[in-house]
Amino acid sequence: MAANQLKLDSPPIPGDLIEPLRDASRKLVREWGFLQPTFAGSCFSPGAVHCLIEIGNRKVRRFADLCNELKVSRRQLLQLVSELLTHASIVVDTVGPADAPEATYSLTPAGAQALSAINAYAHNQVTKALATAHPDAATDVAAAFHLYAAALERVRLASPVSTPDDSRAVSPELAPLPAVPFPVVTISRGYRPALLARTLELHMNYYYRTVGWGVEFETGLGATLSNLISRLDRPVNEAWAAIQTIPAKEPGLSAAERVVGVIFIDGEIPGREGSSRLRAFIVDESARGLGVGRRLIKEAMAFVREREFVECRLSTMRRLEAARKLYEAEGFVRVSEELKDTWGRQVLEMEYAWFRNGQGQE
Repeated sequence: MAANQLKLDSPPIPGDLIEPLRDASRKLVREWGFLQPTFAGSCFSPGAVHCLIEIGNRKVRRFADLCNELKVSRRQLLQLVSELLTHASIVVDTVGPADAPEATYSLTPAGAQALSAINAYAHNQVTKALATAHPDAATDVAAAFHLYAAALERVRLASPVSTPDDSRAVSPELAPLPAVPFPVVTISRGYRPALLARTLELHMNYYYRTVGWGVEFETGLGATLSNLISRLDRPVNEAWAAIQTIPAKEPGLSAAERVVGVIFIDGEIPGREGSSRLRAFIVDESARGLGVGRRLIKEAMAFVREREFVECRLSTMRRLEAARKLYEAEGFVRVSEELKDTWGRQVLEMEYAWFRNGQGQE
């Protein structure tokens, strides 16, 4: 008999222990909230919460390993991964399908914040529960939980099929839900219809709400981008759009597409021959954490290198920390920082520059 198999001819368990333990187990499931659509004070399903905990707390990051740890099938895990990706809580670190066995994931800042709140919620729940018990009961409760969990694991490992399999027959009421359509983001180069309108919409949605920039910003940015877009037919200027495609949920329906990020390179800077400027880089909040910004930056900087610009400059704000990290990862350095009255608001504006030789002089 294999070491991990359970000997099933052990002495019978007294019947007066079985029903109370079943009853307690059911109550635990209900009190913990596993029957609710969301779990642990979060916006996630119970399965997604456990998936987030494995990735963030226990550093189980490979798709295949997560299947084993969570005791779910590949199809079920893809549902959980899709849910976390939809909420921009994790990012796929590897190239290829999100459900490839070797696919790995890591938390986004939003995911880390969500996990921190879940951990705090769980800690508070345990603390409050133990506070109502006898002072000496905490150790006994912990020991009992560990013993029972270990016993359940031994039974599962002794079963002919210990890990869920998509091909196994299940009753209709327990059949897994259809997999959530996985959104795909591709990078499109060059002009596309409504590029100006969508770029302005993305900027206004973010900057009006966070900085208060209104009509002056919209008309000023619109004029600058209109001029640039009219020059995209020249080889030193270019634009890229991140296109999110969500597969149709039902046969016969068309896939939905929308622009979730943009970036521009202006290679015609008056008085600065060989210089370019990175403009209007932004990613929609719904797509942040999916690696869209990093892909856009890399496309734009590959173009800068290909066209052999001696430098590339951009303006940003101190508060845009995530964007600044992307710039710095591509070799941009801060060359100035100044408090300015920009579009009617006082902002700390920063100038960044990338130099072909890695150095530059102001």
